[in-house]
Amino acid sequence: MSNTAGICGLIFLGGKSSRMGINKGLLDFHGKPQREFLFELLNNFCDRVYSSCKQADDIPVSLNPLLDALELESPLNGIISAFRLNPSAAWLTVPVDMPFILDSTVAFLIRHRDTQKIASCFYDSEGNDPEPLFTLWEPDAYPLLEAHYQAGYRGIKPFLQHHDINLITPPDVRLHQNINSKDELAAYLARERKP
Repeated sequence: MSNTAGICGLIFLGGKSSRMGINKGLLDFHGKPQREFLFELLNNFCDRVYSSCKQADDIPVSLNPLLDALELESPLNGIISAFRLNPSAAWLTVPVDMPFILDSTVAFLIRHRDTQKIASCFYDSEGNDPEPLFTLWEPDAYPLLEAHYQAGYRGIKPFLQHHDINLITPPDVRLHQNINSKDELAAYLARERKP
């Protein structure tokens, strides 16, 4: 079976972006709004791609908005909502504020996928713990995630830390960079768009 078989994509569009002051999905890292860039990127690897959101008012229908099913301020909401939509799929989740999620990094993660584990993800920037938002979740994770939620837990990083997962060293140390403020955005643009 191909390592891309049965994968759906889910883009975490983020919260209120209070530090940024604007919708992070509209930031331009690669010549177009980041939410569109990621949607097109994931379409190269996934059977179908969705955009995780609380409200779909300002999200184009073409980006397949997937409304949160729970009253919960956590990415766990998006993951459970995705599995409730399609429990037999593996779900590749990506955050909208990490500009170094590229074709090469997604391909690397899928190539090193272990379908015998409940999830495959990269080590975080410290090299000890999982990077929880950029993760390939196998269908077997779904009942465990529901149990995690029903037990009153909300975090996905602790969930990954306490289960048997496939941890991968990232191919590019820049992968973990995320853009959460105007200063971080300005520094990224100055560094990456030098003539």
